[in-house]
Amino acid sequence: MGSRYASDWRASSSNSTGVSMSRSRLRRAREKRGRAPQPSSPALTAPQMPALAGPDPVRVAVLAMERFGRASMRACFTGAEVCVAVPDAATAAIFEAAIAETARSRATDRLIRIVID
Repeated sequence: MGSRYASDWRASSSNSTGVSMSRSRLRRAREKRGRAPQPSSPALTAPQMPALAGPDPVRVAVLAMERFGRASMRACFTGAEVCVAVPDAATAAIFEAAIAETARSRATDRLIRIVID
């Protein structure tokens, strides 16, 4: 057993001046020096595809969670028609398609009406 103050021979190496330095630090410095800057690829600099001119999917999910859940519960408890306001026609089309799917298994979803705000 060695002294607890002795450095581990695998973690460091000594250079000619007697100062110990980590081998990984020396290796990283060597690797950085040898690399030349890479020219940019045309595939990487190509313009990104434009965003689709439709409703934001995150916004649609938030609206669905906030408005559909509450409207469905109100329709279930009261048995009366419930109107849900949406910001645009594209979102209204998505919501109406969702209601058409869920109305097959839940009869109270037929009581939900979509209104464009």
